Amino acid sequence: MAFQRSANVSRAALYGTERDAQLPLNLAADARVPFLGYCGPRYAVGNPVLLAINSGGGADEYRERHAEDRELIPLVEAFVRANQGTRARTFEAMSRVYMQHVQTWNLKNIVTPTLEACGRTVEEVCYINLFPYRTRKNNMPSAKARYAAWENIVAPLLNELRPILLIALGKKAGRVAERFPQPTSKLFVVPRTNGDRYVCDEAKAVLEMIRNAT
Repeated sequence: MAFQRSANVSRAALYGTERDAQLPLNLAADARVPFLGYCGPRYAVGNPVLLAINSGGGADEYRERHAEDRELIPLVEAFVRANQGTRARTFEAMSRVYMQHVQTWNLKNIVTPTLEACGRTVEEVCYINLFPYRTRKNNMPSAKARYAAWENIVAPLLNELRPILLIALGKKAGRVAERFPQPTSKLFVVPRTNGDRYVCDEAKAVLEMIRNAT
């Protein structure tokens, strides 16, 4: 399974021999957990894939796991170490909870209209973090680490998922995806606002383009 192979690409492998200056100040073990994303239970090859930049939670004030992490991290860890007999079950459990969490974040204010634009439900898409590890102060991962993540994590997933539409949630994710064109996928970049409190006019224009492409 491509998802499990990707989830087993360690943080150290992405940063290589560099000193990991982007390791969060606190909860270092949690920052080594791959928040890869989820695949909806009704996903079919060719369905849209949503791309986010990376998982939040690396701010210096975070000193203990919040409720979402207490629920999700054990499921991610179980999936990472699953054997052939438990792989499908642990992946489904992780995806189900991750999918539920996505729908509670402020990000839902851009995810929901994006799903509506492409005529899909949250269960019919995959959601992938372009960099699955938390960074210090939630900063952009280093260029070297982003490149390594695409080559070793994202590209193998897209080769298996074969989406017709790639939808980057935010310009940061869009700038990364634009560097690695996919010949069989059309990329759309939906701009985000600070705190994802509303859908800006620029995003509305992109959503209309997505509607016209489906």
